[in-house]
Amino acid sequence: MDKCSRCGQERSGEERFCTNCGADVSVGKTGIAGRWLAGGGCLFALAPLGIALLTTPIGGNMFSTGGDGGGAALYFMILTLPLGTLISVIGLILWLSKRKK
Repeated sequence: MDKCSRCGQERSGEERFCTNCGADVSVGKTGIAGRWLAGGGCLFALAPLGIALLTTPIGGNMFSTGGDGGGAALYFMILTLPLGTLISVIGLILWLSKRKK
């Protein structure tokens, strides 16, 4: 059995509001998973920028695909940008749909 986060009364876990104080106790795993998906999707989409920045030597050009830069990692954005955007949108939909109920 779960307890209400506001008043501490035991509940069955199926109701949306606490029967004692009326607090919204419906915060579920969908909202948390949505937030993680939204943030993780953004990080996944932009990860090649970080990789290119970290692999570039000091004084090198981050956008160079030659030996003085990590620009070759930017080609991964062809894959990560659409997938990361899709994951973020799915996460936002899950998160916002849970908040609106």
